[in-house]
Amino acid sequence: MSGEFIVVNDEQLLTTKQVAEILNLSIPTIYKYIKEKRLHPIYEDSWQIDETHLFKKEDVEELKGKLKKPGLTTGEVAKQLQVHPTTVATYIKKGELKATKQLYKGRNLYFIKEEEVVNFKRSHPKQQKRRKKDFYHKATGLYLFQTVKNKQTFELGRIMKLSNGSGEVWTESGEIIVFDQMQQHNFFAVENFLEKSYITKRGYVIFRFPIPKHIASPIFPLIELFYRALSYRNIRVTKREQHIQLEVKPCFIKELNEDSHPYEINLLQKHIIKGSVIKRHNGLLLESDMEVLTINLSSSLKNRLKELAKHQDLTMEEYVRKLIQMKASEHQ
Repeated sequence: MSGEFIVVNDEQLLTTKQVAEILNLSIPTIYKYIKEKRLHPIYEDSWQIDETHLFKKEDVEELKGKLKKPGLTTGEVAKQLQVHPTTVATYIKKGELKATKQLYKGRNLYFIKEEEVVNFKRSHPKQQKRRKKDFYHKATGLYLFQTVKNKQTFELGRIMKLSNGSGEVWTESGEIIVFDQMQQHNFFAVENFLEKSYITKRGYVIFRFPIPKHIASPIFPLIELFYRALSYRNIRVTKREQHIQLEVKPCFIKELNEDSHPYEINLLQKHIIKGSVIKRHNGLLLESDMEVLTINLSSSLKNRLKELAKHQDLTMEEYVRKLIQMKASEHQ
């Protein structure tokens, strides 16, 4: 904190600047709080003498407690739910997510308690669908196709099947180990991938790779690179009989540049089926093919679309997109 305490009659007092730092507010806001009688300096005219107000520390601490954020903002909840803030506002308006409007730092804002967000994630159909990620095992933090190593023999292996906590690990020697017995056989992850923030941009860039014939295929380290850069929050990996589908949120990845990963970039360009891969001098830009289409509808038609979308557990945007795709397919 800037400066030393000012002591008057053996009592430590705070300056305007020190109060602003403690409350994480601007100095003009402190003057606003004084005018609104939310903060009381010991001398109303002190600024004329010492160029600052003086405040009792206990008064400032009391106000700090009142200003403490009473929950999560709609923006913070949107990041947790991996949706746009306007979607959170819609959940609140429908009564699906409990929130309270409170005065905070001079503004009336919606706040949501952490436990309400947890309950929403557990019960809301959209969140249940979103939470299902068969390529990621949350309890262990392990991913499908992730590299593992035997701590005693240093033999490498790879998690080749993973669903609801069960699966298989294939080793270099051809052994197949049940996923939940991996550690009993001394196999552990070579790397722990850190969680990353949600990317709220719309759409996905989609790649489709043929199923590799060996666990040493370069396709697997490429997928691990995305785990490292984006974590499970911003990708989807699906293993089919004939191919592996990788869906990635629009992003810029510094780790993927022409100097260090030319082969990997070529793989991505060769196997992209939706979106675009754009090379930059300092990394790789991945962009979806989503574009905004603005239309005007009557209120009755809009409400009808909302109801139809709700019955299919879709947002209105998802439902309208589905209708347009179906109609466009009929005329191909």
